[in-house]
Amino acid sequence: MSDVKQTWTRAHDLALIFIALAYGTDQELHEDELATITDVLQHWRENFPADQVQDVVMEAVAIFMGDNAELEVKRSMESLKKQLSKSSRQRALEDVVRIAEADGVLLSSELDLIHRLAEAWDIRPVGEQLLEKTTATVSSQSEWSLLHDIGLLYIVLAHGSDNKITDVEINAMVERMSDWQPDMTEDAIRKVLRSALAFYSEGPDQEALTQSVQSIRDMMPVMHRLVLLDDLVYIAQADGPINDNEREIIDNLSQSWGVSIRVNGETTT
Repeated sequence: MSDVKQTWTRAHDLALIFIALAYGTDQELHEDELATITDVLQHWRENFPADQVQDVVMEAVAIFMGDNAELEVKRSMESLKKQLSKSSRQRALEDVVRIAEADGVLLSSELDLIHRLAEAWDIRPVGEQLLEKTTATVSSQSEWSLLHDIGLLYIVLAHGSDNKITDVEINAMVERMSDWQPDMTEDAIRKVLRSALAFYSEGPDQEALTQSVQSIRDMMPVMHRLVLLDDLVYIAQADGPINDNEREIIDNLSQSWGVSIRVNGETTT
């Protein structure tokens, strides 16, 4: 893996972003998505042989499937922001949308990632314009997104600590979820929360909950994970002092995400 990083290029950074979009949002890399990624990359370098493009894509896949995928994707985003002019960043975002559209459907999770890229690259209006013009079908189903994962963990904390969820806790969840998606209306936020609550009411197994925890670790930078832990403390305190069960849940998430904050004067493990 170290040999790959020694020969890492701008094309690798682009490929890693494309892979994160195509694979990371739905845990599948379709043939049409892979073909689109290869085709798109070939236009970023003059006289770029197809076999070399495929090598770059495969090396990016290897990095994405490694232990530090979230960190590597973040590094590539930051590297591309520094390397590319504003017009080139706009072109890269156009390619991102093209790849997301390759299977004919734009998932809400793909939309989330496109918005985050546009904001990270300081071209948010461009992202909004591209999505307004999309030819893909924006899924009308309640596709699971990172915001659903966040809502689910809010619910796990609130209900798992005392087997009930109060209106005060619900309002605290809506307030904090709105901070994550300020462009969404309160009704839209509540719809996401209801979807997460419906999923929780079905009694998801530990694997499903672990997947949400892992998705947050993989998709969120460290600072965002710290903010999310603070959200959980806020929700836990919404109906009174933090109890032992809430403290244990927050400690476990803190350990899983590799971050810690102070709760009632003590640092989470």
